Amino acid sequence: MTNRPHKIAAVVVLYNPDDGVVDNISTYINQVDKLFVVDNSENINRDIIKRISAPNIKYIENNTNLGIATALNIGAQNAINENYDYLLTMDQDSKASERMVEVLVDIAATSKDIGIIVGEHVNQDDQPKKVVEFSGEILSTVTSGNLLSLSAYQKVGGFLEELFIDHVDHEYCLRMNMNGYKIIKTTKTFLYHKVGDTQIKKLFFLTFCPSYHPPIRLYYRTRNRFFVDKIYQRKFPTYVRKDLKHFLREITEIVLYEQEVMIKIKMIWKGYKHYRRKILGKYDPTKN
Repeated sequence: MTNRPHKIAAVVVLYNPDDGVVDNISTYINQVDKLFVVDNSENINRDIIKRISAPNIKYIENNTNLGIATALNIGAQNAINENYDYLLTMDQDSKASERMVEVLVDIAATSKDIGIIVGEHVNQDDQPKKVVEFSGEILSTVTSGNLLSLSAYQKVGGFLEELFIDHVDHEYCLRMNMNGYKIIKTTKTFLYHKVGDTQIKKLFFLTFCPSYHPPIRLYYRTRNRFFVDKIYQRKFPTYVRKDLKHFLREITEIVLYEQEVMIKIKMIWKGYKHYRRKILGKYDPTKN
């Protein structure tokens, strides 16, 4: 880690990781002063983490899945307790490009109004394409690869734990905006992110990208999407309209291209019903 006036921590949230997480962490462990590994798995993965030969790792085992929001808050609070200035938030399947953290910190340090800064996301399996250089404000971004100002975090508050997973990142970015902080994206550096099972499909002149999420994720996505949209519909109506259009597109993609269609539609419907009934937190199958 290059010496600089700011202390940088990172948090990565684990959930039943494979051995590839070792290579992923190795791409940024030396770019930060300390890494908090928050494990939401039922099984302890301490042996996997021991393969990373770095002294600046703290492994925190929850012994159960507490959700992404709670895990991120655990990492953030640990970083605050140890007087870090910024927190890099990473997914277990993401890799950092060379000097990614340095580039993000240099931009973040130019203004106290920057709450989050993130680089360009590219598919892990692809080489980064030449892009038009850009550093500017965006409304929201996904969690992985974010450099979070811990000063802003303490003023805005933590990630919304009632959401458990899905739309945790977008809600947080919108709340940052509501409190006068900027979300900045820069193409001066890259995050290599695993795309997953998404495939491009063509139908006439339309392009679809079905995500093949399991039914439980569709429950969370639906419930939390409507919950977040309701909170911010007056302040950010354009975001809400785009999000609802995305929701309709997701349903279309499921019906046209995915399997277990009826099961997935039922979980989407249940997610909507639970939103209406204000049922949040971890999914409970007994609440029909």
